[in-house]
Amino acid sequence: MNVALSESKHPHIVLDMRGLSYNPSHAELVRKIESAFNLINKRWLSMIRDTIKQVKGVSVLGASISLDWSKEGVDLTSLFDKVDAWAEANDERFLVAFDEIQLIRGDKGIPRLFAHIIDYNQNICLVVTGSEMGLLFDFLGFDDTESPLYGRHYTEIRMRNFERDESERFLKAGFQQIGVIPRQGVMDYAVESLDGVVGWLTLFGTRCRDHKDSSSEIVDAVVAEGGKLARAEALKIVKYSPRYAVVLNHIAKAKKATWSQIKSILEARENRALPNPTVSDVLNKLVKTGLVEKDGGYSIPDRLLEKGILESPLPED
Repeated sequence: MNVALSESKHPHIVLDMRGLSYNPSHAELVRKIESAFNLINKRWLSMIRDTIKQVKGVSVLGASISLDWSKEGVDLTSLFDKVDAWAEANDERFLVAFDEIQLIRGDKGIPRLFAHIIDYNQNICLVVTGSEMGLLFDFLGFDDTESPLYGRHYTEIRMRNFERDESERFLKAGFQQIGVIPRQGVMDYAVESLDGVVGWLTLFGTRCRDHKDSSSEIVDAVVAEGGKLARAEALKIVKYSPRYAVVLNHIAKAKKATWSQIKSILEARENRALPNPTVSDVLNKLVKTGLVEKDGGYSIPDRLLEKGILESPLPED
């Protein structure tokens, strides 16, 4: 996303939603927007500051933008209305990106803000990303009649794991940029071990850049590090219920499991019968987070996550 925004040559801001609470306050959201505007390219800032400083609750001092965080402070719809007016007057498109937005899915103010921008700010383009697609779409609610965004048009771009030849081309292009010449055996080992996951391939390239070399040992180190990172992400959902841990631990060992098998495992663990909807709810949540995929059974799509869980099973208590 960051590369695409930079290459677009359009003015843009990026709000990284990581670190915010499930249901952030108005002040927390305003602080994020303030930080994003303060990271905007200075050329664009010099062009829009006279426009946005007209908004109540916005102060511009040199190259710094300050927003009033109080409830009676800056009106975000007014702020983006001014940005939209500036973009229209300058024949521009202003891009506003929210990264990992599903992390704050308890907040209903953001979908309402999005609906206003979509309906009234034709020169602003919203870019929304999330690594947990099911939760992302639940939050946005395009198909939910109760959602402010119901029925709004959007374009969806789904990322997928690279095929083997795509992984090779990706690594070769990266190695060329950092001036490292990898051995073909190392390349093959990395492609096989990292399973086409762009994040892990990038991490491998970064480690090779740091070492100014490529080796199978670096691949192994990335697999171990990636497994721990992925397992740490899985722990975030496990804290809500040990059932998630039971299911993930079982699937990691079995490679693939049916709905009936998972129901039996959960019932054996709890020593009681469980209603079918309870089991389905657990599995649906895991699928929505992207930790599990359903394809003729349930499996863990990220090989490094699977390895991380096998090496250190998730706590079931």
